[in-house]
Amino acid sequence: MTLLVLGISHHSAPLDVLDALALDAERADLLRRSAAERDFVNSAVVLSTCNRLEIIADVTSFHGGLADLGTALVDVSGIPWSELFSHIYVHFDDKAQEHLFLLASGLDSMALGETQILGQLRKSLHDGERGGSVGGGLSEALQSALEVGKRVHSETKLSSVSLSLLDTALAEAEGHVGDLTGANALVVGAGAMSGLTVKALKAHGAARIRVINRTLDKALRLAQSAGGEAVELTHTNLVREIAQADLIVSVTGARGIVLDEDTVIASLQQDLDQNLNKFFIDLALPYDIAVEVGELPHIRVLNLDGISRLIAANEHAQSESVLTVIAEARALIEKAMVDDAARRAARRVSPTVTALREQAIMIVDAEFDRLKNKLGASVSDAAIAEISKTLHRTADKIIHTPTVKVKELASADSGVDYAAALNMLFDLSARTREPETDRRASKVGSVAQTADGSSGHIEADGTTPVADHTLDVVEPEHFTGQTVRLGTRRSQLARSQSTAIAQQLAARTGWRVEIVEVVTEGDVNMTPLARLGGSGVFVSSVRTALLTGKVDIAVHSLKDLPTAPAAGIEMAAVPPRVDPSDVLIARNGLSLVELPAGSVVGTGSPRRASQLRAARPDITVTGVRGNVGTRIDHVTEGRLDGVVLAAAGVRRLGRLGEVTDVLDPSVMLPAPGQGALAVECRAPDAAHGDFDQEIREALEALHDPATSLAVYAERAILERSQAGCSAPIGALASIDGAALTLAAVMADDEGKLSRLSTIATLPDEVTDNMVELSRGIQSESRRIARELGYRTADELLKTLGAVPGTASGANAPETNLVMTPGGDRDQR
Repeated sequence: MTLLVLGISHHSAPLDVLDALALDAERADLLRRSAAERDFVNSAVVLSTCNRLEIIADVTSFHGGLADLGTALVDVSGIPWSELFSHIYVHFDDKAQEHLFLLASGLDSMALGETQILGQLRKSLHDGERGGSVGGGLSEALQSALEVGKRVHSETKLSSVSLSLLDTALAEAEGHVGDLTGANALVVGAGAMSGLTVKALKAHGAARIRVINRTLDKALRLAQSAGGEAVELTHTNLVREIAQADLIVSVTGARGIVLDEDTVIASLQQDLDQNLNKFFIDLALPYDIAVEVGELPHIRVLNLDGISRLIAANEHAQSESVLTVIAEARALIEKAMVDDAARRAARRVSPTVTALREQAIMIVDAEFDRLKNKLGASVSDAAIAEISKTLHRTADKIIHTPTVKVKELASADSGVDYAAALNMLFDLSARTREPETDRRASKVGSVAQTADGSSGHIEADGTTPVADHTLDVVEPEHFTGQTVRLGTRRSQLARSQSTAIAQQLAARTGWRVEIVEVVTEGDVNMTPLARLGGSGVFVSSVRTALLTGKVDIAVHSLKDLPTAPAAGIEMAAVPPRVDPSDVLIARNGLSLVELPAGSVVGTGSPRRASQLRAARPDITVTGVRGNVGTRIDHVTEGRLDGVVLAAAGVRRLGRLGEVTDVLDPSVMLPAPGQGALAVECRAPDAAHGDFDQEIREALEALHDPATSLAVYAERAILERSQAGCSAPIGALASIDGAALTLAAVMADDEGKLSRLSTIATLPDEVTDNMVELSRGIQSESRRIARELGYRTADELLKTLGAVPGTASGANAPETNLVMTPGGDRDQR
């Protein structure tokens, strides 16, 4: 991917030029589509705000891409290039990425450090994804910028010392209408900036806040967030509301004047209290308020031009403390640039490495087929299978070190084209050529479509996150009027997988889905899992939020759920499972068998610890907590030789390329339910209204009966053993037609392992259409699955003689990795 930004902002153009280029949503979308359809443009988004217009694109060449973006801008704006080019700025490749980091951080804004740009940039990405004009590389660049912007605002004091447009304007308003505490305020418009305005007015103590908008529903939602009132925008209502207001803030997307001189004069004539002093703030471009309004007696108007002059004149913006904070923010951006350069270098060589592996497999398969035909029936099937495994293992070992090394070299040395070297040495050009695809039909994190047009589950391909974990709201393409609040843990993984569920639900129902973070005990308590005790440390707070009405649905990793039912809560859906296995991410690309004796491997799971020691008694297993990124950092920064993680989480975060070994179930059985999600809602006896029933019915469409049946059998082992989800118990169920097979492992407190595989016959063959089977057959299948889990647990317990513990003994990791200050405790 090659990033190109073409833009005009308050830095490069006067306000009259920005005014002429101010695009409403329809024309911004037209510009995005026009840019994305050009010959040298792979994908594009448009960022259109009061102070800037930018086209951010993935292009195939600099000059061709620049010409295409410029042509699109001229076509849509109607302004000749000769009038635009002196105001245009262009950023390319790594400078473009740096610009996005500065932009998302608020360091490029008129109001230093303002956070509104984060929402605007996120909306631009969402609009591009929904419109089909965003490819994986561009999406990754924008998501990286959003993440850096959030870090700058959370890890520095930039937001607290910066001067916002609203704060500057409101401070000026007090000089005309007096203390805002007790003032009557009117907000004209109900867009994103209006939402910030309402929050600011509430924070300043405005006595009454009214929102007036052409669409009453939008005004109502916005007003209710601040305890205000909503009014439909008509001329009569507008005159009356201005008459009753002391402070009027207008920020609409209209292309013409909203508040003219006659309207304001009419309102002054209706002001029965004779509080004639009124302060108007115009935050729109093009301007909402006619120039003549500011010439009326008792009236003062402050628009963006005036606000920018106030900010520039404020000496505080140049104070030493602000400069220090800016330096801290820039340091974070510089570090992000270094990390981004390494990622891009590794990504450039990854397709070539993949092609090399595929070529090796192809050669092995061809040679195996030749040998198999030559041997004929003289060799048993078991021997043939062993030969195949040996050949593939040998080939993998031969190419493993070179492929890992070339990724390291590519990340460290940008002056050598290692991908080209591999292509030449192994003649891989035909295999690395990218397939011809319709880029506009590919949406990162979008809902996959089934043959009948209904939305299916979101695939976790391991190369990109399943969804943007920074999203706070998922808007449907066609809004049907309902809003659902989805509760989730605050980690990046939890947010990503929850947002993916939100996208599916929004696509199916037309509901707006708000993502609500809930902090759990497992997020803030860094005690090793083996000693934390109890079950449900990652779910109890989310369930409380569900029962109290703070959220309407909750998404969990199913392996974290206690097996005992929760009063008032119903598991409404188990979506299709992602890879249930465990994976190793180790230094130097090492596999588990290749780790030297004495290596230190991190995991907080007694289940993983006991199986690791059984497979490699010569290594040290230490406890480690934190999100996926934090645990991987322990390896890359040299504190550990390796970490074991759930493959599903790594896939959902798009980090599968960092895996060095996939642990076979014969070595490492996963936790019961690993790789699956659970979507919970309120049960009928705890419902907060009729809408809860609609929610339950909508969630049924996300349910995968085959996945649900498999994890039901696995979790039955935990239920029968009366053991918590952190007990040293592993289980994996598989379904083949009518055969349900359950493999399980259990360890006692001395570290002794007992493995077992059992099988049961279901009443009917389980297929993708199992949902169409009668409820009676499904109920009977669950009974059989539960009995199989119980029988398996009984046999394992009989062998071991006791229920395995978690807090001590040979199963717990020996120590807990010492946490470094700061980020290692970050569970977002």
